[in-house]
Amino acid sequence: MYEIEKTAWEEAYEAHAGELEAFARSRVGDLAAEDLLQELWSAFATALEVEEILQPRAWLYRVLRNRITDEYRTAARRPAFVDLDEEFDVEEESDGFPDPDDTWESIEEAFDLLPPDQREVFVRNELDGETLREIAEDLGLPLKTIISRKGYARRRLQDLLREVYDDYFGEE
Repeated sequence: MYEIEKTAWEEAYEAHAGELEAFARSRVGDLAAEDLLQELWSAFATALEVEEILQPRAWLYRVLRNRITDEYRTAARRPAFVDLDEEFDVEEESDGFPDPDDTWESIEEAFDLLPPDQREVFVRNELDGETLREIAEDLGLPLKTIISRKGYARRRLQDLLREVYDDYFGEE
């Protein structure tokens, strides 16, 4: 019976998968760790096709740490959308503030008045948390075009919502 020789990838996986998984989960949680580890092992397989990796454990940890750092940077750059309905009871009297439902309705009406290309860029960037560069790449447009669309949308929304802002914050 012939013994099948293990590949460098299989050897590294058997030797280090458990410790790398524990390392990743302790830093980014279970769901993000799964994604990062899948990317890590895929990158490792790709790298092995191109080069010989003499110290696979060191290579794997270095790449995993870099990906974890990237994950933190991405999270810091994209603040999560907060649903205010969950944090505040909108049914309670709001101490003289306008009704949040009316305010949000005014905001949605202002969004509807924006040209579709400007609205898309503004919503994807401000509400969905995509970077302007990601939007430009996705739409196949120059970054400066996307920046201009966002700027036009922001200025138009400021004009449309000035009265809502003044009512909400009591400015005259």
